[in-house]
Amino acid sequence: MMLIDSFILKKIVEEFQRLKESSLRQVYQFDRSTIYLYFQDQVVRVCLDPVFAHICTTQKEDFSDHHPSNFVMLMRARLRNARLKRIEQIGFDRIVFFEFDKIDEVGDRHLYRLYIEFLATHCNALLVENNLVVDSFRYFSTSSRIVQKDHPYELPEQRIDPFEISYDFFNLLDEKQIISQFISRTIAGFSKLLVTELLTRAKLDDKVICNLNPFERNSLKHAFFSIINDFQKNCIYVYDENGRFVLSAVPLTHLTQNALVFESASKAVDYVHGIMYKHQLFKQMQTNLMKIVKEYVRKESKTLDAIEDELSECGRSDRFLKYGELLKYVPDQNQTGNVVDIFDYTTGKVFSVPLVKGKNVKQSSQYYFGLYKKLKEKWQVLQTRVTQSRQLLAYLEQLLHTIESADDLETLEEIKQEMAQQGMLKRGRQQIQKESDFKKVEYQGFLIMIGKNNRQNEKLVRQVNDRDLWLHVHEMPGAHVVIKTEGRVVPQKVLEYAAALAAYHSKARFSSKVPVDYTFIKNVHKPKGSPPGFVVYTNYETLFVNPQIVESYPQ
Repeated sequence: MMLIDSFILKKIVEEFQRLKESSLRQVYQFDRSTIYLYFQDQVVRVCLDPVFAHICTTQKEDFSDHHPSNFVMLMRARLRNARLKRIEQIGFDRIVFFEFDKIDEVGDRHLYRLYIEFLATHCNALLVENNLVVDSFRYFSTSSRIVQKDHPYELPEQRIDPFEISYDFFNLLDEKQIISQFISRTIAGFSKLLVTELLTRAKLDDKVICNLNPFERNSLKHAFFSIINDFQKNCIYVYDENGRFVLSAVPLTHLTQNALVFESASKAVDYVHGIMYKHQLFKQMQTNLMKIVKEYVRKESKTLDAIEDELSECGRSDRFLKYGELLKYVPDQNQTGNVVDIFDYTTGKVFSVPLVKGKNVKQSSQYYFGLYKKLKEKWQVLQTRVTQSRQLLAYLEQLLHTIESADDLETLEEIKQEMAQQGMLKRGRQQIQKESDFKKVEYQGFLIMIGKNNRQNEKLVRQVNDRDLWLHVHEMPGAHVVIKTEGRVVPQKVLEYAAALAAYHSKARFSSKVPVDYTFIKNVHKPKGSPPGFVVYTNYETLFVNPQIVESYPQ
């Protein structure tokens, strides 16, 4: 979605008028699609990503690690220290231009225009001099328009400016299009959202215009001019429709949610962009971290399978001990071919023992004894490796769960630091970051604490009292939960609610009957060398709970 329409852009351009006669100090590029114009007293952000496309004033940022594109480098060369003379919106389209006056190093005067276009998927910035394109953020060619270097700058086809429409406009219409098609194709600035608002205010179905009776035409006219009048109130309305933000320069009566109201269009756009950008960063980081952990899970599962295959082979080492024992007392003259038939007194049967290629009976016996010893030693090593591998897989599954269930960037940043410490990520430049706190819930006078990631889980176990109760979903990834007892007996209701919290913050959230283990903290121990958050516990009991009861209580 685009953050601005023509109505909001008009208000932003009005706010920009205070920038006139300011000098452009610097041009920065934040990411692939975001440019910052640093004026003397104001900063303007231009985002050309079709999803977040907008322009507004904002706060200064730190750009020390960002690399400018060729277009931004040319803007710096041509526009730095240029004086801003004009800022205008083209007609009532989503196009605005900044006109700069610049005297170059040799004393020649240039008049540049920086056009910013928010045209669906073709969001663009173009530097123009003498109506020729000097450079462009994006070049493209379509059947209706060409944007190329040194080509004349051509504006898209303009629609009717809604502020130039007279009261007779709707009375004279004789169109065979339906209302929504005609309005959106003919009148500038009327997006699907505003057309829906127009029909809502007019209390009309979306019908063919020529079939409207005089009363319906009058209703459509009054609805249109009520929108124009509401625009004059200088308010921007921000609606949150289930996580999807809608910005409007007029109140939207067809939306049910209450709106946040801003007096400044720039502040409204900057506010919504901040939330959306943070959400995008969160989703990107979450996806990237999950991808890394899943790859570690895949590799470690493959490693564990290989170790268990070797362990299975070592488990058959007893037969080599038997071979060695049977061959131990067999004279060499009894050897016939590659196999020796030996009477086994333990079973009362003749047993065929293969000889090792190139070795006699005695050498084969010694070889089998050595092989048995080697495999027994290897079996011990492999057993340790299996334990470590299973611990690591349990840790990775827990790590994956904490990433999936994280609900803010701070938690993901802590998980990212943890992964870097475990060697799963390259250590970047360390930033001093305040650790986020445990999630805390008050229930019937008891404080219940919930770890949001492995570092918090480990910290939680270390910092609480031995007589506090610890809970965790049985043999499944999930958060560590602690009830602060302060020496009191924990009522069954509190215990059940804390168990439900443990189930709710686990992979079993959507199950109806989840086993949750609980014990005193003194019975919870971290094995030496085990991954973060990994513990073993004894003397526990188990409750079966429904995680969904958590949603019945405020947290």
